[in-house]
Amino acid sequence: MNTNSKQKRIAFGYNRNGRNEIALHEGQAATVKLIFQYYIEGCSISLIKQRLEGMGIPSPLNGKNWSKQTLANILSNPHYTGDATYPIIISEEQFLLAQKLKHEHTSKLPKTKTAQNLARKGSSSDSFTTAEGGSLLQSEQ
Repeated sequence: MNTNSKQKRIAFGYNRNGRNEIALHEGQAATVKLIFQYYIEGCSISLIKQRLEGMGIPSPLNGKNWSKQTLANILSNPHYTGDATYPIIISEEQFLLAQKLKHEHTSKLPKTKTAQNLARKGSSSDSFTTAEGGSLLQSEQ
């Protein structure tokens, strides 16, 4: 594993050792594991945020508050499964399960008004079908 990286910014859960290699930051790595564990157990990002703040676990910027976007970014970062630069924090199985759960969650979210309007327009005579069978909307003028 070539952990001597020239990256300036490294992912939460890691730091640089004396040889400028990316290494585990034990406390942060434990937090990353906890975030994935909570998410896989069915906790929402909002609930994970509340739990971390309630336990007094510092955010990546050493603050008291965690942002939902930070948690979403952590849950989406494949570096945590290990690669040529980053040591393993979570298994690939855990990462893939979290991605599957995120996809299932986002597919259940209600459509926005814009998406609903596009869907409605897509069934009107102002649309046409692509060779693949998909629908394209004619732009309004």
